[in-house]
Amino acid sequence: MSFMLFGIVIISLCGASVYGWPDGAPCKKNVVDSMNPLLAEEHAGGLQLTEPPYRIDLDAKCYWKNQPITLTLRGNTTKTYFKGFVIQPLIYKGIRKGKRSGKLVRLDDNGSWRQQCFRTQDSVTNAHEEDKNELKLWWKNDKDDDYTVQFVATVVKSQRVFWVKSVLSKPLPPCRLHRTFDDYQPPPITPPPELHPFKLRNF
Repeated sequence: MSFMLFGIVIISLCGASVYGWPDGAPCKKNVVDSMNPLLAEEHAGGLQLTEPPYRIDLDAKCYWKNQPITLTLRGNTTKTYFKGFVIQPLIYKGIRKGKRSGKLVRLDDNGSWRQQCFRTQDSVTNAHEEDKNELKLWWKNDKDDDYTVQFVATVVKSQRVFWVKSVLSKPLPPCRLHRTFDDYQPPPITPPPELHPFKLRNF
């Protein structure tokens, strides 16, 4: 099986497709934690360590507790498409990525993404393998507002072309502490940790 279509979450592929996970990344612990398509053998050899042609835009510079923030995963040009994705909201710790925080919510009827794990609602993935140029979703934190959050994505352009945790939003601080996050520089792109491929673990 193959890990396709990524998006604070992972988007899906169709069963008859050349991709093994046509309706998005499965709710398996190592898939959620790694956000890495290499857990599916069909994606072997596809990891890219170049600058990704995608970005995550936010509609705010800080967040308030229980107020939704809009985030948009999009290509850098109108002709830059992606098939799959996973997006997660992670507590920002510089080049180290913290645990997932808050939840991703649906405020429209866009059927292009789904929750990777409905129990936690803190990772989303693609719901089909059709080409997408941009995808909009919403995040909110209704438990606390103590942490700066960064939205991190794995994006799949094709079966053998994908970027793992390399598409990053600007860090989003809680408004009660900071109204903006200044002087942010994206980290260099490095290989993800080594995996034991093709073995999926339950939570």
